[in-house]
Amino acid sequence: MKGGTATTAGRLLRLIAEFPLTSDPGTEFGYSNLTSHLLGIIVARACDTDLKSYAQENLFSPIDAEVGDWMRDADGYYYGAHGISLTARDRAKFGLLFLNDGQYEGNQVISTDWVRASLQRYSENINVSGWIPGITSRYGYYRGLGYGYQWWSGRAGDHHFYYAAGHGGNQIVLLDEFDMVIVTSADPLHYQFGGEAWEKERAIIELVGKFIKSLPSE
Repeated sequence: MKGGTATTAGRLLRLIAEFPLTSDPGTEFGYSNLTSHLLGIIVARACDTDLKSYAQENLFSPIDAEVGDWMRDADGYYYGAHGISLTARDRAKFGLLFLNDGQYEGNQVISTDWVRASLQRYSENINVSGWIPGITSRYGYYRGLGYGYQWWSGRAGDHHFYYAAGHGGNQIVLLDEFDMVIVTSADPLHYQFGGEAWEKERAIIELVGKFIKSLPSE
């Protein structure tokens, strides 16, 4: 599903079998909140714990960060697609972890190979303008969008960047050439989609894109 409605509609596990494919696997790109959520359920089940506990112990505690509220679905699973609360400082630490090839203060928290695989572009030149009714250009400054393992990538002006996108305009942006992490904080606008909610999100995205484009080129 393109929006968040499917992951807030009720019990989701039955949709694994019931939800039809829109195209053959590997032939077209289509972002899916439902797929990201199911990925989180797979991780939780494979590790025999809940996603929040696993993430806190193995990812956030090693970078001196703490997970706040995290929304759950009707089955009690923490959402794999959205709903996690972190301070701006802790989101910056998460960004630095990926900017530094999985290291935090000299400790290898996640493998370098996984970081590079996550940031690799598996889908190219994604057109998102048709996702939101009434908005013809969602990303005026974000160009040439690609997608990896839960990370987006794009260009603004002469500069390439990676970013994690949250609802409402919350973002973690990685600018490797400047050794820079950009974090934006916004009202996540839970359960609000389209129209005014997207306009608020787009305003933050445009601000970040305009800033990146303004950075000096070599």
